[in-house]
Amino acid sequence: MDLIKLSAIEIAAAIEAGDTTCEAVTRALLDRIEEREPEVDAWEYLDPDRALAAAKVLDNSPSKGLIHGVPIGVKDIIDTRDMPTTHGSPIHKDNRPGTDAPCVSLIRGAGGLVMGKTVTSEFAAQRAGKTKNPHNPAHSPAGSSSGSAAAVTDFMVPVAFGTQTGGSIVRPGAFCGCIGYKPTYGDYNPLGVHDNTRSVDTLGMLSRTMDDQALLRAVLTHMPYRPIQTAPIGSLRIGVCRTPNWHLADEPTQECLLRAAQNLEANGATIADFNLPDGFDEVIEGFAAVSGYEISRVLAYEWVNYPELLSDNMRNNRVPNGLKVTPTEYQAGLAKLVDYRQRFAASLEDWDVLITPSAPGEAPADVTTIGEPPFNRIWTGLYGPAINLPLNTGPQGLPIGLQVIGHAGQDDRFLDAADAIYRALS
Repeated sequence: MDLIKLSAIEIAAAIEAGDTTCEAVTRALLDRIEEREPEVDAWEYLDPDRALAAAKVLDNSPSKGLIHGVPIGVKDIIDTRDMPTTHGSPIHKDNRPGTDAPCVSLIRGAGGLVMGKTVTSEFAAQRAGKTKNPHNPAHSPAGSSSGSAAAVTDFMVPVAFGTQTGGSIVRPGAFCGCIGYKPTYGDYNPLGVHDNTRSVDTLGMLSRTMDDQALLRAVLTHMPYRPIQTAPIGSLRIGVCRTPNWHLADEPTQECLLRAAQNLEANGATIADFNLPDGFDEVIEGFAAVSGYEISRVLAYEWVNYPELLSDNMRNNRVPNGLKVTPTEYQAGLAKLVDYRQRFAASLEDWDVLITPSAPGEAPADVTTIGEPPFNRIWTGLYGPAINLPLNTGPQGLPIGLQVIGHAGQDDRFLDAADAIYRALS
């Protein structure tokens, strides 16, 4: 077995069968990290000796659950009791939480091994971390879950946590070329995860296989494991949603979406254009007011006490401009989001899923940017599930993803449909 290329499901099965050990898998992954980390820079904290010691403990313990012995990356805005949690900021370089976030506790409780902390953008916002795109280090891995997406794509770890406010799971998945799943808002408990915009922040997961998303979903919701039950592609009603930002997608990205629609229709799916309800610009303005209000208050401690250690944009733009948003404007923004969610849900009734771009194009040749969210922010605000499927390669030889959107609160059905699309197109 090539241990670094095993999925989480395969690792757990191989350990249970006695075909390998957690220690052997962890050593193989550490060797891969030693080889590739100087170029990719996916990890904020990694202690090989600690990881190996934890692996040996798991190997000498009865199985704890579904992911016994599976190494997992944890985004560095998520609290871990035995590792620093820096939030991508020098202000918190010595921060050592006293407890694990609930999502980390659930991972450990099911036998998962916390491999280390993956790089995040500053407070899961706009200043890029040190991570480079694993396909070409001159290009962005996106953000803010940059380290998680790069580590998973580059076979440093099979799965890793991400979070999304604008597009911080789907877009890194698109730029790096892995599966990035943002569940329905609130499905994965966000306690112990540093807030960006609490009203929309969503915890999710990066992986290389769809099956691993279903496995980790069972762990993180503490529900019985339900393997993906791939929907018959001919039964699916799929809307092609260009969104009002279609003009911001480059030509290769537009071609990939339209070609995907043609291929799905050729495979038997019902395909038609889907238009978002009226009021798109107004709801995006509402999202901006909500995000500005919330993140500026979240970062009050850092802005008041350590302004010189914040990025220029955060110190001079994001926080002060957010503090200008009044409570009345904030409440109006929340109301716009609630109204649009209801109208969108009604418009989606006759459809199983939508397909839409994951990002405007391939990863840009600029490691200081995390990319732009015109094809992500709306879906985070609408609370339903979204997933990047790594299906295409652009003219620069970098990934172009396809984003699938589903009904809020129907994630099992959504993953079944997304898997059908992934199989049909790949």
